[in-house]
Amino acid sequence: MRDWIWDAVEELPEQLRLVLMLRHFSGITSYQEIAAACEIPVGTVRSRLNQARAKLAQVLLSTATQAHDDASVLTEGSRQEALETLEGAARGNLPREIAELWPAETELVGALSRTGERTHPFPAMRQNRESGVRQHLRHVVASRDITIWEMDVINPVGAVSPCPPTLAWLMFRRDRRVQRLRVVFPEPPR
Repeated sequence: MRDWIWDAVEELPEQLRLVLMLRHFSGITSYQEIAAACEIPVGTVRSRLNQARAKLAQVLLSTATQAHDDASVLTEGSRQEALETLEGAARGNLPREIAELWPAETELVGALSRTGERTHPFPAMRQNRESGVRQHLRHVVASRDITIWEMDVINPVGAVSPCPPTLAWLMFRRDRRVQRLRVVFPEPPR
């Protein structure tokens, strides 16, 4: 059943899939947090969720008798990528296979990017490492072209500008490679 649902989720347009994944499969569940993560109004979140649920119901009905890919394989693969990315970033060098997931055209967007200039995620990873900030993977949600890595953040003792205690990497992929990364800072889980 899980695989059937995930195959149906994959059929949704990216904008609908993202709000649905955040709301139902991640720790970013409030409409306000989703709106902030997607940089859209709360009303748009509600509208997209309604559209996503209606479309999902249609797709589920039309695909009930088909075979479906194993969604756990995709999630576990993404979990391994996350762990290898964090370990490589902490060491200061990423394994070749992981570095290939982050091509030169990958763009960091949102709060951590610089307005008016294209920013690759690696400088932000390097800056975090050099300032002593560490991230620990808490949860992974993965579809073929949207991936969410939720992290707990450990700040160094005495940090002047500490990072919030949790963050999430929202990655938009094409052919497995990350095209855009948006880092968001949701409320810590209760």
